[in-house]
Amino acid sequence: MRCPRVRRDRAFTLVEILIVVIILGILATVIIGLFSNSSKDASANALKDNLRNLRGQVQLYVAQHDSYPAQATFIDQMTKFTDAGGAVSAVKTTTHIYGPYILQMPALPVGVNKGKFGVTSMTYTPDFGWGYDPVTGMIKANLPDADVDTDGVRFNTY
Repeated sequence: MRCPRVRRDRAFTLVEILIVVIILGILATVIIGLFSNSSKDASANALKDNLRNLRGQVQLYVAQHDSYPAQATFIDQMTKFTDAGGAVSAVKTTTHIYGPYILQMPALPVGVNKGKFGVTSMTYTPDFGWGYDPVTGMIKANLPDADVDTDGVRFNTY
């Protein structure tokens, strides 16, 4: 007795498609990097990415706490576990169930405060990386108006 042959249609699996997409993404990143001839452009893009990430995580914090993080404890509230009221814990507990929202506060990638990661008010203050307003949740690069990108746009307006 002969078994009937099972016909299998050949198709790409989801894993194969994802691998191709990842490889194409890596190639695109490398090629774009080759055409970008300025480290200032890369630093400005890093600033935009950092701001986009920080602003998104602040909004997630607001969604879970119904308030913005406090300026004085901003870094701890973003990098550690918090309870519903915003109190911070280094470890997750039964009450500290939110966060962390970022692994660490990013250093400012441009300008006179390059490498600084502290948080201050929205008024420029030397030796801090980021300006933050706990009333509106706005976060920006803590830089003087003289720090501009290659197009003359002030970094503190990104």
